[in-house]
Amino acid sequence: MFHHQSAPDVTDLPTGAYLVRRKLSSIEGFLVYDASDTMVYHFKGHLAFPGARWSMLDAGGTEVATLARPAMHVHPTFTVDRPGRSEVTIRKAGFAPLAQSWRIEGAEDGDIDLHGDLLNHEFTFERAGRTVGTTTRRWISVTDAYAVQATAMDPVLAIAAAVGVDGVMTEHDR
Repeated sequence: MFHHQSAPDVTDLPTGAYLVRRKLSSIEGFLVYDASDTMVYHFKGHLAFPGARWSMLDAGGTEVATLARPAMHVHPTFTVDRPGRSEVTIRKAGFAPLAQSWRIEGAEDGDIDLHGDLLNHEFTFERAGRTVGTTTRRWISVTDAYAVQATAMDPVLAIAAAVGVDGVMTEHDR
């Protein structure tokens, strides 16, 4: 099983779900495991001023996505760029303190809305009113981890969006 502190049990993850684990208190410390307990992705931070930039790398070290966060925006915003795919923009859509919403704009199959309790990683990805993914802590027993399941969307985009939103929310709490 996991070879790090407080190892969560991945046997409860449903098919197609990934465990996202914060190794450090920053976005560059995120590690992503599949249901067989294999690390499939990790995030690497890059110095960028103003703003911030991170790479999402697969287990072999190949960049599968880049997250960029501009320094000044009215609404928290970041972009996800994936090789061979269109760049998407992810922005906070509302300012309700508990039931927050974000929007992924420019995804290949249409815009995707994120609704729910994003602070506690309990939210759904919805396209045209249909659930295409979820993020939850229900299947995980430790507090520094959550699961992302992409049922009808690109899993790299779902993981990148969840980690990006988590990074923004963590930054906001500081």
